[in-house]
Amino acid sequence: MATNQNRDNAGVEGDWIMVGALGAPHGVKGAVRLKSFTDVADAVFAFDHLHDGPNGKAVRIAKERATKDGFVVRVEGISSPEAAKTLRGVQLWVHRDVLAPADDDEFYLADLIGLEARDMSGIRIGRVNAVENFGAEDLIELVLDEPIKGLGRFAFVPFRMELVPDVSVSGGFLTVDMVRWQENQTGKIAESQAENIEKSEG
Repeated sequence: MATNQNRDNAGVEGDWIMVGALGAPHGVKGAVRLKSFTDVADAVFAFDHLHDGPNGKAVRIAKERATKDGFVVRVEGISSPEAAKTLRGVQLWVHRDVLAPADDDEFYLADLIGLEARDMSGIRIGRVNAVENFGAEDLIELVLDEPIKGLGRFAFVPFRMELVPDVSVSGGFLTVDMVRWQENQTGKIAESQAENIEKSEG
């Protein structure tokens, strides 16, 4: 499967893909928190070849338990809170070769990073900067060529068929229904303003 070597997002570098990141120490035995970036969160533990960067040192982790926003894990060779502190912010990467090959009509979310974003008329409006998930659903972060009045230059678009109807990794673009997205955002802003008015009047 082809990769775009020119992507500058931290989640993809050449044939390396970031699948997780270590966080704060947890407890007194050297455990740390882990945030998984895989589609199925537990899938990060299926990789035998995790690295602390593209082509970096090998990292072995073992799951202790799941948390609301990730996991608590033990890292091989780490047995104290002091040592665990040095792991905070360490990113976990895998080489694309260890990933299961996608079918012809499938792709990895990381493949979206760096794609050109086009509107429904096929006109370029920006590019995909990242793919995020804050707990509800996958969001594609767009950096727009021109800012939208009242909304700015960054757009988080839910990765749903009605908003992102066409993805062509081989063609280097995806299509976004920005009119529908803006209508949704305008509606949310109006609802928020109405709630604030009600609170102030109450």
